[in-house]
Amino acid sequence: MKRILIAAILTFSVTRTFAGEPLKEVSEVVELPNMAQKQIYDSSKIWMAKAFKSANSVIQYEDASTGTIVGKGNMQYPCSGTWNCLAHADHLILFTVKVDTKDNKARVTFNDLLLKTKTTINAGIVAKGYEVGIYVPKDKELVEAGLKEVISKYKQDIQNQKNDDNW
Repeated sequence: MKRILIAAILTFSVTRTFAGEPLKEVSEVVELPNMAQKQIYDSSKIWMAKAFKSANSVIQYEDASTGTIVGKGNMQYPCSGTWNCLAHADHLILFTVKVDTKDNKARVTFNDLLLKTKTTINAGIVAKGYEVGIYVPKDKELVEAGLKEVISKYKQDIQNQKNDDNW
């Protein structure tokens, strides 16, 4: 048992070492022409409420004068392909999201990125869930693409809110 535990620790350490640095941040500036900072700021708070179910439990900090909103959120692991989706079926990506607003643009930044797994029981063997940085190159690629898709949906939602003021 002792050998198995030592082998597992060494394997994890070696894998983590060779995988390089974890994915630390995904950020993008979103152009929002003809929109004032306040309008983008207010629309961003609405987006957080819709995208993360409850703005009250997501938003950790907000400052209208600087146009900054910071929140905590998560999303399903953005899997690709049958085997990848089976391997990551119940995994979540945890993150901090920050939206900085100015006239005509916003910067959306995701950081503090972690991969969270659930505790599973298979044939009486318990595999405890964990939270770990995103080290595997394929995981980095998929998570970055998934977060870029969230940013794309952010832009689309903000623009739709802008166009929805004539009711």
